Amino acid sequence: MPDTPKKSSAPFSLRAAIGFLSVLLALFFIWLLSFVLNDIGDLPGPDYSAIQKRHVPEAKQAEANELKSQFDAIEKQIKRQQEIQDTLKQSMNNAETALTKIADLQRLSLEGGGEPSEVDRQAMENARTRFYDAQDKFESANETITTLNSERHQLNQSIEANGKELSEFENKASTEYNAAFRSHQLKIAALKLAVVVPLLFFSAWLVRRKRGSMYQPFHWAALGSTFWMTWLVMWDHFPRDFFKYIAILAAILILGAFLVWAIRSATRPRRDIVIRRHREAYQNHRCPVCDFPILRGAFRQAVWTKRGPRLPGDATDTAESTRYNCPSCGEGLFDACGECGEVTQTLLPYCSGCGRESEPATAEAQ
Repeated sequence: MPDTPKKSSAPFSLRAAIGFLSVLLALFFIWLLSFVLNDIGDLPGPDYSAIQKRHVPEAKQAEANELKSQFDAIEKQIKRQQEIQDTLKQSMNNAETALTKIADLQRLSLEGGGEPSEVDRQAMENARTRFYDAQDKFESANETITTLNSERHQLNQSIEANGKELSEFENKASTEYNAAFRSHQLKIAALKLAVVVPLLFFSAWLVRRKRGSMYQPFHWAALGSTFWMTWLVMWDHFPRDFFKYIAILAAILILGAFLVWAIRSATRPRRDIVIRRHREAYQNHRCPVCDFPILRGAFRQAVWTKRGPRLPGDATDTAESTRYNCPSCGEGLFDACGECGEVTQTLLPYCSGCGRESEPATAEAQ
């Protein structure tokens, strides 16, 4: 005869503690797997500088650097000449102001009938010399800036031509690097999936094959954590347009599995479910197969209502010690035990007289 485990319902507090610890265990499993997957993700990928060196000629890069240095030097020279011009402009303004004041003083002296002093004439000459000298230097700086601008324009053209050639080499290097990077990402994704997918299938196998085991919370924690990490790996590494198909297929598979489980539970339920249904039917004094009232003993004359049987006033609670078949479907509900001869429920696994285990019938309630 099959080995039927006798289960006892644990207190609610203990069951709540088991559920909480199971969730906590799943979180720790996720934490552990994240460490492993992060270490896999830290594997070195393609080196862009090495790829760039293979595609970009050193002579072209050196030429670009030299042109850049020359351009920066010319920019500094232009900026220095502009600073000199600002200083000379200030000097010319000062000299012009001095000339104006000295001229005013000489005019006043002439209007008063006198002659300008030697000091005034010498000051006028000095101011005029400073003004002309500053003006000449300003024009010289302006010519230098014009020459430097011409050189800068030529350098700009050389830099643009060099940049076009370098961009072609850079595009080739970028294309090779992007292809190598995508290949590296696929390799990382394959390595991560090679770790979590076998664990996912193994935990699913444990949940399926070890159903009813006392260690079932461990199995469910492992299944939940590996499923979550598998989902994250696919989300991180698969393209979004491709991932939506994976997501919908996974949802279809999961819902299909639950639907198959529900159909099997309805058509071919597990033995413990069948026994529980039979036990509830016997407790309600109904046939476990067709739900017809069990008209036996004190319930032979009972009036059945929505709330259950209503016994007549002279009814006794003595059960008949004879076999009994359901008058509606013909299923045998009570029969003598082969060990002690006591009449007991035939659809339950244990004799009510001697407690001997027997193989109950597999009849299922409609």
